[in-house]
Amino acid sequence: MHKAQYTSEARRPKRPGGPTRWHIVAVILIAVVGLNVGIVLTLIGIYWVSRAAQPPAPGPLAMLQTVMPPLPTATEGGPTPEPTATLPPPTGVVNILLMGIDERPDESGQPSRTDTMMVLRLDFDNRTARLLSFPRDVWLALPNLEQYGLTEGRINTAYYYGELYGLPGGGPQEAMDTVTLNFGIPLDHYALVNFDGFTKSVDALGGIDIDVPERIYDENFPTDDYGYMTLIVEPGLQHMDGAQALRYARTRHQDSDTERIQRQQLVLLAIRDKAISLNAITRLPELYAAVSGSYKTDMDLRTLLTYGVAGQQIDRSQITTFAIDQSYLAGWTTEGGANVWIPQRARIGPVIEEFLARP
Repeated sequence: MHKAQYTSEARRPKRPGGPTRWHIVAVILIAVVGLNVGIVLTLIGIYWVSRAAQPPAPGPLAMLQTVMPPLPTATEGGPTPEPTATLPPPTGVVNILLMGIDERPDESGQPSRTDTMMVLRLDFDNRTARLLSFPRDVWLALPNLEQYGLTEGRINTAYYYGELYGLPGGGPQEAMDTVTLNFGIPLDHYALVNFDGFTKSVDALGGIDIDVPERIYDENFPTDDYGYMTLIVEPGLQHMDGAQALRYARTRHQDSDTERIQRQQLVLLAIRDKAISLNAITRLPELYAAVSGSYKTDMDLRTLLTYGVAGQQIDRSQITTFAIDQSYLAGWTTEGGANVWIPQRARIGPVIEEFLARP
């Protein structure tokens, strides 16, 4: 039920220029990375199997062949050889900053804040993955902004300021520098997605299934037209389309950022599970149509493919989630009256050490 209630918050100023255009295949894989790198791992694995069984379709699939070697053909009367990748397997560890951008339909191309920020740590040697989430209202030191009179702020403003002031590397680099400075986590890559791309990509996968642990009732869920709606999500197994999944991941008025982080991680793992459960390669046309202009990454196509081929070997049981939630933070009110969270370094240290530790 939509309420005829609107905020008085001014819209952010327009920024010249439109969304960046990306290589077709890279956009498809970026979409998957932006939602959850686990889906990339699944898609690439499915790709190898399906490619052995049928000729490539025109379009995105055909373009994949330009960077992948041909598979051996079956011999007369003999068994069909197993598809194998010849891309060199990655080794060591890679840390990827995943960001969801708070960008409404009428704000495309403008500087935006991050609504979600996580670090995905892939250990290719030990075939493990870890996911660390940050609350958007944690108050941190912001690097590279002294000349603009800024030295600290919410973590969700780092990307915004990097874009607004045109810093080297833009918003992604400022966000990466902020995470590294405050938490000591070295970052190798980034991937980001806006709300529209997230919604359409989940729809292209046919929706997701989430076992909702408790009832959600949010009378003040923000809408794209700057109003509010009442969001109700019942407990138990729920099938969600893209819009429902996004609302479930974003709501936080009935509880706190701690529960919100847990919901976001549930959504990401549900997306991964859905990709595994179906022949996702058949969805590439829908994914391509859904994600154009909605995603961005610094990983080139070969890097994505290499990570995907190796990452498909990571079992679900080897994916661990972490969160810097409110048990590691202290509430504080800024001079401007904003309620934020201050990191408690002594408590956070062991969490970061565990997240970065290798067997």
